[in-house]
Amino acid sequence: MTDKAAQTENTRSDSVPWRLQIAVYGIGLFSTSMFYMSAIVVPLWIASIEQSVFLIGVALGARHFLPLFLSIHGGVLMDRLGGRRVMVFFAAIGVAVPLLFPVMPIIWAALVLQMISGLVDAMGWLGAQTLIGQHMKGSTVYTGRLSYTCRAGHLIAPPAIGWVWDVGGPIWAFVGLSLWCVGTLLCSLALPAARNPASPDSDDPPPRVRVADVMPRVSDYVGAFRLVAVPAIALVVMCSMMTHVGASVHSTFYVVYLGDQGINGTQIGLLLSASSVAAAGGALIASWTARRIRPYWLMLGAILTSILAVAVTPLLGLFVLLVVASAVRGASNGLTQPMVISTVLRAVEPEKRGSAAGIRATFNRVASIVSPILMGAVAELTGIVNAFYFVGAMAIVLIGLLAIHVARSPVLSASNVVQREES
Repeated sequence: MTDKAAQTENTRSDSVPWRLQIAVYGIGLFSTSMFYMSAIVVPLWIASIEQSVFLIGVALGARHFLPLFLSIHGGVLMDRLGGRRVMVFFAAIGVAVPLLFPVMPIIWAALVLQMISGLVDAMGWLGAQTLIGQHMKGSTVYTGRLSYTCRAGHLIAPPAIGWVWDVGGPIWAFVGLSLWCVGTLLCSLALPAARNPASPDSDDPPPRVRVADVMPRVSDYVGAFRLVAVPAIALVVMCSMMTHVGASVHSTFYVVYLGDQGINGTQIGLLLSASSVAAAGGALIASWTARRIRPYWLMLGAILTSILAVAVTPLLGLFVLLVVASAVRGASNGLTQPMVISTVLRAVEPEKRGSAAGIRATFNRVASIVSPILMGAVAELTGIVNAFYFVGAMAIVLIGLLAIHVARSPVLSASNVVQREES
């Protein structure tokens, strides 16, 4: 690409009003950070009201239950009713739910509230992606900025809520979660007035909301799963699932293994911070890289790198090597995420972009639930060290098969070209 073409592309990338951009990035920041903040407050709270380890595990895992089944429905609602309406509704629920935890200090209430909170967070992230598809044509420039903003939130929010818990106790910590959700609500309200989601840049009025519109439909799920028949979407869904395999290992057995090796909590926190900082850098260069490297090769290479950076953990005896590996993993994920989101959004018509984001989120949840169970089974039979090596070997085989599929598929080979941003 010539310097003139790159300059033209950068000019086009700023054609979306910054007020809209900031609102979308803010939704992504507040909603994704909420997951990490809750991962500190909610386990501490549940452990203080329940003695059964099994029930504690069920309550913590319940956060993924509703998103698994309703991500597609949420995406369809955004296509049908517009992202702003859906986002305001769920953000308002998100403000209220944290305040109910200390009011009902019983495990079954916590389980239900966990499911609702998980759905609210999932809808926020899903909404941010859908809005980029509806208003910004799935541009890698904007998805890169979204990913970078989210990573910045991941650095700030968890330590802040941990401090609130230490200083003020659980009640003020849940108040802090509620106030954080206010940020999502304000950003949702700052979105442009509702338009027809099929043509968001026009003055067409939005459809009226009917009870039938908000109810899940079998036809919506069938239509969403049919999108997997699109070769590019099928490939990206597989890539996205592989990304979540690595992320799931990184947030579960990675921490367990390091703790067993005598790595303290502060050091583990530094490793996670190194990953987040590197991911923010990777997200910033995603658009630049996408204009120079074919997208499918870039995604497959970055995903394999990110998983192997976790799989080699038992081989890294020095803390500095763990920091380097964590940073490599983060940079690879930060580079991949905007590419994955943009490819999915660009592969479908504007009126189906919410459904496309929903189907990707659904398969991601499957990977997040299945991968730690599978790794746990391997660890139970052969030891945790071999479980890491198993994940690495599995990644090499699966990514290799996907690369062969891309090379042999005429449709994928034809679309595997460097990106040119559209106005």
